[in-house]
Amino acid sequence: MSEERALVSTDAEEARGPALDGGGVRLYLQRMVKKTDWITVTALAGLAIVFNVGFHEGIHGLTTLVVGARLRTYSALYVDSITTVDWQMRVIAGSASIANILAGIALWLVLRGTRKGSLSGRWFLWLVMLMNLLYGAGYWMFSGAAGVGDWATVIAGWSGQAEWRIGMFVVGSVLFMFFVWLSLRVFGSIAAPAPGTAAVSYATSAAVIALAGVFNPFGMGSLPVTAGLAAALGALSPLLWMMSWFRAKMFAKTATEHLTIPRSWPVIVCTVAALFFFCFILGRGISAAG
Repeated sequence: MSEERALVSTDAEEARGPALDGGGVRLYLQRMVKKTDWITVTALAGLAIVFNVGFHEGIHGLTTLVVGARLRTYSALYVDSITTVDWQMRVIAGSASIANILAGIALWLVLRGTRKGSLSGRWFLWLVMLMNLLYGAGYWMFSGAAGVGDWATVIAGWSGQAEWRIGMFVVGSVLFMFFVWLSLRVFGSIAAPAPGTAAVSYATSAAVIALAGVFNPFGMGSLPVTAGLAAALGALSPLLWMMSWFRAKMFAKTATEHLTIPRSWPVIVCTVAALFFFCFILGRGISAAG
């Protein structure tokens, strides 16, 4: 009887996480890390960044067609649109970051509204949500601080450039931190964080953008590649520190299991196919007819 109780107690503790200190916590987390398949973690992050950046550039391309401009090239890291109409240029430039935020909010509502699905699937959706939200706010911050990028094109020629740039930077920064907070709020219902998972996802995202840049016809030092790397390294930087903030009492931790990602060959195969298309084909750019 006592042996059965011990087994039940061990299973319950593993589901809830340890109520230990010091060495006990370290041993528990090491056990959780060993259960995680890092190839699949890398694959999920690679797939997430492909979806995020592909969606961003796809919105630029779709908006180009919708407003009646000409789409000359669609690439993994840039879209070449041709128009002489001022408002078309501004709408094309500003559309993608707005769409990123809307997509991120939609995914937040999905994650907030249901707890169904595998842990790996919910982690993937959470990553895509986070990337969309941070890219959307990050573009405002970047254009406000550097005076280049999508939203610098939107406000080009307007009076009071300094005021517009300061305003974009401030609003973008506030939204950026709010989205980090919002993402952590919903993460508490998905899983307890596991060491290294977020950092590996950050490094993978940057590596995917760099790989796409290798095939960019303008070279690694070109604006599309440097801007793409700056966006990934800057916008996704919370992946390096936000899980430390998650320990704060303001974040409810209702999940009953730690974030462990098992091996998934379907995910790995899909990611390899997606990376080939995104980096090798879209990285070179697809020229539109006409």
